[in-house]
Amino acid sequence: MNTRRYWFGCVAVAGLFTHAVIAEAAFFQLAENSPAGLGNAFAGGAAIAEDASTVWYNPAGLTRLTGQQIVVGGHFIAQSIKFSKTSATRAAVLGGGAIAGDDGGDAGTHAVVPNFYYSQPISDGIVFGLGVNAPFGLATDYGDNWVGRYYANHSEIKTVNINPSLGYRINQDFSVGAGVNIQRLEAELTNAVDFGSLCALAATSCGGVGGADGSAKVAGSDTGLGFNLGLLWQTGAATRVGFAYRSKVSHEVTGDFTVNYPNATAAAVAAAAQFSIVNSGMRTDITLPDTVSLSVFHQINPNWAVMGDATRTNWSHLPELRIGFTGSTTQKDSVVTLNLEDSYRYAVGVNYMPGGSWIYRAGIARDESPTPNETVRTPRLPDENRNWLSLGAGYKYSNSMSIDLAYTYIRLDDPKINKSAGTSTSENFLRGSLIGDYKANVNILSAQAKWVF
Repeated sequence: MNTRRYWFGCVAVAGLFTHAVIAEAAFFQLAENSPAGLGNAFAGGAAIAEDASTVWYNPAGLTRLTGQQIVVGGHFIAQSIKFSKTSATRAAVLGGGAIAGDDGGDAGTHAVVPNFYYSQPISDGIVFGLGVNAPFGLATDYGDNWVGRYYANHSEIKTVNINPSLGYRINQDFSVGAGVNIQRLEAELTNAVDFGSLCALAATSCGGVGGADGSAKVAGSDTGLGFNLGLLWQTGAATRVGFAYRSKVSHEVTGDFTVNYPNATAAAVAAAAQFSIVNSGMRTDITLPDTVSLSVFHQINPNWAVMGDATRTNWSHLPELRIGFTGSTTQKDSVVTLNLEDSYRYAVGVNYMPGGSWIYRAGIARDESPTPNETVRTPRLPDENRNWLSLGAGYKYSNSMSIDLAYTYIRLDDPKINKSAGTSTSENFLRGSLIGDYKANVNILSAQAKWVF
């Protein structure tokens, strides 16, 4: 096999989608699935069961609800991601010179994440629930002249999850629940391609090394299936313990890989063909991880309640990414090691009910990143361990309607990145080395309305 042809044929796609999968699989998991729960930093999520959003957190909690409920909510998420370069250079065999470009501006974007939940008793002890939300999502956008443009420019991944569920009350103390998940995933990811270096390697000229950038884009989609299970134990009049399991969801993502050449020069087109960087179809199998949660809720007295939660996300189920190319006989599968680790999220919260129609919430959380070190961290989503601080308030207008508001500030431990260009057989060879630091934070403002019939 022609080793050079193999690696160059994969470089524009394998690295591109590899970074997307890293971002989607781990730190890309969206916790924002209930505005009321956000006020507690989602502490006690599998045990609190205060409205129809328990469809997502623990379907066994549906048995605590009375009448029909509709919950409609939304989260405005504003993230800031700013890169500061230490160095960016081409591979030694390409001259090892500095890559021109700036720090890319603020790659963070603003997004709105909606939620919808419904619950209805269907017989004695059995309650139906339906949830529609977005459990994964990503949007980052660097400037075109970013020094790391060969790793990422624009990244956008969206998911929609539809979750019909049933809760069943076994007896006064125990309830169980189960649901089916239908999940749609769509992705669009771009980065620049250094055709100047490609042309130099092909012994042609198309603007000089580094002087002829093109671009590459992957766009794909799929629908996958999963399930969720829950158990709710009322240990006494004031305390509940909840256990919830949400299965992994396997996606067979298919779509297109497209290349734009610099100034459509014949030399660039020839170089791309020589190294198999050509328009084609693509396919990759992505397994989004399963999660396990244990939650406790305790009503201290009529005015105060406390809650806690621990959630494990099994990212180690995704040790590698294998990308296949369709419609091409020259591009072989590309295999990239991800090295993701299982991660944990811990949260504690408190509710204060002074009497009357108001409830006030607060919570803190520590959210671990599954990325083990700076050499595998991706510029598409430069995640690190996160610290949450949440506040919320709810007002009950009547027995049939209430509203909730919440605000959360999330600060990331300063992410570092250290990508090496390596040798001509390395996945980042044409991308060059990229070393630097990030400053990142997230602000979330959420609101929901609940109707009971």
